Amino acid sequence: MPSDLQCLWCLSASASRDSFGKGAAAVKYWLRYSKVGLLRFVGHLDMLQAWERILRRAGVPLAFTQGFSPRPMLSLAMPLPIGLTSQAEYLELETKQEVPDLQPLIASVAPLDIQVSGVVAVPEGTKSLMGLIRYADYAVENLGEAERGRVAELLESFLAKKSVLRDVRRKGGLKNVDIRPLVQQAYFEDERLRLCLAVGSVANLRVEDLLEYFDLSTSALAISRDELYLEVASGFITPFQYIAMGGAAGR
Repeated sequence: MPSDLQCLWCLSASASRDSFGKGAAAVKYWLRYSKVGLLRFVGHLDMLQAWERILRRAGVPLAFTQGFSPRPMLSLAMPLPIGLTSQAEYLELETKQEVPDLQPLIASVAPLDIQVSGVVAVPEGTKSLMGLIRYADYAVENLGEAERGRVAELLESFLAKKSVLRDVRRKGGLKNVDIRPLVQQAYFEDERLRLCLAVGSVANLRVEDLLEYFDLSTSALAISRDELYLEVASGFITPFQYIAMGGAAGR
Protein backbone atom coordinates (compact mmCIF):
# COMPACT_ATOMS: atom_id res chain seq x y z
CA MET A 1 0.00 0.00 0.00
CA PRO A 2 1.48 3.41 -0.93
CA SER A 3 2.35 5.82 1.87
CA ASP A 4 0.51 9.10 2.40
CA LEU A 5 3.50 10.90 0.92
CA GLN A 6 3.32 8.77 -2.23
CA CYS A 7 -0.43 9.33 -2.45
CA LEU A 8 0.17 13.07 -2.28
CA TRP A 9 2.23 12.97 -5.46
CA CYS A 10 -0.12 10.54 -7.19
CA LEU A 11 -3.12 12.85 -7.03
CA SER A 12 -4.21 13.41 -10.61
CA ALA A 13 -5.27 16.72 -12.12
CA SER A 14 -8.71 15.54 -13.20
CA ALA A 15 -10.12 18.92 -14.22
CA SER A 16 -9.07 21.09 -17.13
CA ARG A 17 -7.35 24.36 -16.25
CA ASP A 18 -9.21 26.15 -19.03
CA SER A 19 -12.52 25.60 -17.24
CA PHE A 20 -11.23 27.24 -14.06
CA GLY A 21 -10.42 30.78 -15.13
CA LYS A 22 -10.88 33.67 -12.73
CA GLY A 23 -14.19 35.46 -13.05
CA ALA A 24 -15.70 38.61 -11.60
CA ALA A 25 -17.43 36.65 -8.82
CA ALA A 26 -14.24 35.05 -7.43
CA VAL A 27 -14.53 34.04 -3.76
CA LYS A 28 -11.59 33.93 -1.36
CA TYR A 29 -11.28 31.25 1.35
CA TRP A 30 -8.90 30.57 4.21
CA LEU A 31 -8.41 26.91 5.01
CA ARG A 32 -6.82 25.60 8.23
CA TYR A 33 -5.16 22.18 8.19
CA SER A 34 -2.60 19.99 9.92
CA LYS A 35 0.67 18.88 8.33
CA VAL A 36 2.02 15.80 10.08
CA GLY A 37 3.74 12.48 9.42
CA LEU A 38 5.89 12.28 6.30
CA LEU A 39 4.55 15.62 5.09
CA ARG A 40 7.00 17.33 7.47
CA PHE A 41 9.62 16.59 4.79
CA VAL A 42 7.64 18.35 2.02
CA GLY A 43 8.84 21.90 1.35
CA HIS A 44 6.86 25.08 0.82
CA LEU A 45 6.68 25.13 -3.00
CA ASP A 46 6.07 21.39 -3.23
CA MET A 47 3.23 21.77 -0.73
CA LEU A 48 1.62 24.41 -2.92
CA GLN A 49 1.81 22.08 -5.92
CA ALA A 50 0.31 19.28 -3.83
CA TRP A 51 -2.59 21.53 -2.83
CA GLU A 52 -3.25 22.35 -6.47
CA ARG A 53 -3.51 18.63 -7.23
CA ILE A 54 -5.78 18.02 -4.23
CA LEU A 55 -8.14 20.87 -5.08
CA ARG A 56 -8.37 20.02 -8.76
CA ARG A 57 -9.00 16.36 -7.99
CA ALA A 58 -11.78 17.45 -5.61
CA GLY A 59 -13.37 19.40 -8.46
CA VAL A 60 -12.94 22.78 -6.78
CA PRO A 61 -13.45 25.55 -9.40
CA LEU A 62 -10.15 27.33 -8.81
CA ALA A 63 -9.64 30.88 -10.00
CA PHE A 64 -6.47 31.53 -12.02
CA THR A 65 -4.25 34.52 -12.61
CA GLN A 66 -4.45 36.24 -15.98
CA GLY A 67 -1.70 36.42 -18.59
CA PHE A 68 0.36 34.03 -20.70
CA SER A 69 1.12 31.64 -17.82
CA PRO A 70 -1.98 31.43 -15.60
CA ARG A 71 -1.48 30.01 -12.13
CA PRO A 72 -4.08 29.02 -9.53
CA MET A 73 -4.82 31.67 -6.91
CA LEU A 74 -3.22 29.76 -4.03
CA SER A 75 -0.82 30.81 -1.29
CA LEU A 76 0.34 29.45 2.06
CA ALA A 77 0.22 31.83 5.01
CA MET A 78 3.72 31.14 6.31
CA PRO A 79 6.49 28.75 5.19
CA LEU A 80 7.05 25.84 7.58
CA PRO A 81 10.68 24.70 7.98
CA ILE A 82 11.46 21.21 6.75
CA GLY A 83 11.17 18.66 9.55
CA LEU A 84 8.53 20.52 11.57
CA THR A 85 4.95 19.33 11.91
CA SER A 86 2.02 21.70 12.28
CA GLN A 87 -1.49 21.69 13.66
CA ALA A 88 -2.33 25.09 12.18
CA GLU A 89 -1.25 25.62 8.60
CA TYR A 90 -3.33 28.03 6.53
CA LEU A 91 -4.01 28.00 2.81
CA GLU A 92 -5.53 30.97 1.00
CA LEU A 93 -7.36 30.17 -2.23
CA GLU A 94 -9.75 31.82 -4.64
CA THR A 95 -12.53 30.06 -6.52
CA LYS A 96 -14.64 31.07 -9.51
CA GLN A 97 -17.76 30.85 -7.40
CA GLU A 98 -18.94 30.04 -3.89
CA VAL A 99 -18.22 26.44 -2.80
CA PRO A 100 -20.42 25.79 0.27
CA ASP A 101 -19.20 22.19 0.74
CA LEU A 102 -15.50 22.97 0.30
CA GLN A 103 -14.28 21.21 3.47
CA PRO A 104 -15.93 17.81 2.82
CA LEU A 105 -14.89 17.98 -0.84
CA ILE A 106 -11.25 18.31 0.18
CA ALA A 107 -11.52 15.71 2.96
CA SER A 108 -12.74 13.15 0.42
CA VAL A 109 -9.47 13.25 -1.56
CA ALA A 110 -6.77 14.58 0.82
CA PRO A 111 -4.11 12.17 2.19
CA LEU A 112 -4.33 11.13 5.84
CA ASP A 113 -1.47 13.40 6.90
CA ILE A 114 -3.58 16.43 5.92
CA GLN A 115 -6.59 17.00 8.18
CA VAL A 116 -8.66 20.09 7.35
CA SER A 117 -10.01 21.56 10.60
CA GLY A 118 -11.86 24.55 9.19
CA VAL A 119 -12.72 26.74 6.20
CA VAL A 120 -13.96 30.34 6.20
CA ALA A 121 -15.03 32.65 3.39
CA VAL A 122 -13.03 35.89 3.45
CA PRO A 123 -14.73 39.28 3.05
CA GLU A 124 -13.88 41.21 -0.09
CA GLY A 125 -11.07 43.70 0.46
CA THR A 126 -9.29 41.68 3.15
CA LYS A 127 -5.50 41.69 2.80
CA SER A 128 -3.70 38.49 1.91
CA LEU A 129 -3.15 36.23 4.90
CA MET A 130 0.59 36.09 4.27
CA GLY A 131 0.81 39.84 4.83
CA LEU A 132 -1.26 39.74 8.03
CA ILE A 133 0.48 37.02 10.07
CA ARG A 134 2.68 38.37 12.88
CA TYR A 135 3.29 35.57 15.45
CA ALA A 136 3.42 31.79 15.74
CA ASP A 137 3.08 29.32 18.62
CA TYR A 138 5.50 26.39 18.79
CA ALA A 139 5.70 23.31 20.99
CA VAL A 140 9.10 21.66 21.52
CA GLU A 141 9.26 18.12 22.90
CA ASN A 142 11.80 15.34 23.57
CA LEU A 143 13.83 17.39 26.05
CA GLY A 144 15.42 15.29 28.80
CA GLU A 145 14.98 16.18 32.47
CA ALA A 146 18.49 17.60 32.87
CA GLU A 147 18.16 19.54 29.62
CA ARG A 148 14.83 21.02 30.72
CA GLY A 149 16.42 22.25 33.94
CA ARG A 150 19.32 23.84 32.07
CA VAL A 151 17.06 25.52 29.50
CA ALA A 152 14.69 26.79 32.23
CA GLU A 153 17.59 28.65 33.85
CA LEU A 154 18.70 30.10 30.51
CA LEU A 155 15.12 31.14 29.75
CA GLU A 156 14.82 33.04 33.02
CA SER A 157 18.00 34.97 32.23
CA PHE A 158 16.98 35.55 28.60
CA LEU A 159 13.52 36.91 29.43
CA ALA A 160 14.95 39.29 32.04
CA LYS A 161 17.08 41.03 29.41
CA LYS A 162 15.93 43.97 27.29
CA SER A 163 18.23 43.12 24.40
CA VAL A 164 19.92 39.95 23.12
CA LEU A 165 22.06 40.35 20.01
CA ARG A 166 22.51 37.22 17.96
CA ASP A 167 23.74 36.30 14.47
CA VAL A 168 20.80 34.70 12.66
CA ARG A 169 20.41 33.35 9.14
CA ARG A 170 18.85 35.70 6.63
CA LYS A 171 18.81 35.83 2.85
CA GLY A 172 22.33 36.71 1.82
CA GLY A 173 24.00 35.34 4.95
CA LEU A 174 24.20 36.02 8.68
CA LYS A 175 22.78 39.19 10.20
CA ASN A 176 23.22 40.51 13.74
CA VAL A 177 19.70 40.88 15.17
CA ASP A 178 18.22 41.75 18.56
CA ILE A 179 16.14 38.61 19.09
CA ARG A 180 14.73 39.51 22.52
CA PRO A 181 11.77 41.59 21.20
CA LEU A 182 10.95 38.75 18.80
CA VAL A 183 10.14 36.35 21.65
CA GLN A 184 6.68 37.07 23.05
CA GLN A 185 6.48 34.04 25.32
CA ALA A 186 8.75 31.19 26.38
CA TYR A 187 7.89 28.79 29.19
CA PHE A 188 7.63 25.12 30.13
CA GLU A 189 4.25 23.41 30.20
CA ASP A 190 4.96 20.12 31.94
CA GLU A 191 7.74 18.58 29.80
CA ARG A 192 6.99 20.69 26.73
CA LEU A 193 8.69 23.98 25.88
CA ARG A 194 6.16 26.51 24.59
CA LEU A 195 7.28 29.44 22.43
CA CYS A 196 5.50 32.37 20.81
CA LEU A 197 7.77 34.02 18.23
CA ALA A 198 7.50 36.84 15.73
CA VAL A 199 7.05 35.62 12.15
CA GLY A 200 6.16 37.26 8.88
CA SER A 201 7.27 40.18 6.74
CA VAL A 202 7.56 42.77 9.55
CA ALA A 203 9.78 40.77 11.95
CA ASN A 204 10.80 37.13 11.95
CA LEU A 205 12.68 34.73 14.24
CA ARG A 206 13.15 31.15 13.15
CA VAL A 207 12.44 28.70 15.96
CA GLU A 208 15.67 26.88 15.05
CA ASP A 209 17.71 30.04 15.69
CA LEU A 210 16.24 30.48 19.17
CA LEU A 211 16.79 26.82 20.06
CA GLU A 212 20.40 27.04 18.88
CA TYR A 213 20.85 30.04 21.20
CA PHE A 214 19.97 27.66 24.05
CA ASP A 215 22.45 25.07 22.68
CA LEU A 216 19.70 22.66 21.67
CA SER A 217 20.14 20.29 18.74
CA THR A 218 16.97 20.56 16.68
CA SER A 219 17.58 17.18 15.02
CA ALA A 220 16.83 15.42 18.32
CA LEU A 221 13.67 17.41 19.06
CA ALA A 222 10.04 17.14 17.97
CA ILE A 223 8.89 20.64 17.00
CA SER A 224 5.34 21.54 16.07
CA ARG A 225 3.80 24.84 15.04
CA ASP A 226 0.47 25.00 16.85
CA GLU A 227 -1.06 28.30 15.72
CA LEU A 228 -0.53 31.48 13.70
CA TYR A 229 -1.69 34.91 14.87
CA LEU A 230 -2.52 38.36 13.61
CA GLU A 231 -2.00 41.41 15.82
CA VAL A 232 -4.87 43.83 16.43
CA ALA A 233 -5.44 46.61 18.97
CA SER A 234 -6.87 44.14 21.50
CA GLY A 235 -3.98 41.66 21.19
CA PHE A 236 -3.27 38.49 19.21
CA ILE A 237 -6.04 36.67 17.35
CA THR A 238 -6.15 33.69 15.00
CA PRO A 239 -7.04 34.14 11.32
CA PHE A 240 -10.51 32.67 11.88
CA GLN A 241 -11.12 35.02 14.83
CA TYR A 242 -10.12 37.89 12.56
CA ILE A 243 -12.78 36.89 10.03
CA ALA A 244 -15.36 36.52 12.81
CA MET A 245 -14.59 40.15 13.74
CA GLY A 246 -15.37 41.22 10.19
CA GLY A 247 -12.09 40.71 8.36
CA ALA A 248 -11.44 43.79 6.24
CA ALA A 249 -14.02 45.71 8.26
CA GLY A 250 -12.30 44.74 11.51
CA ARG A 251 -8.90 46.26 10.69
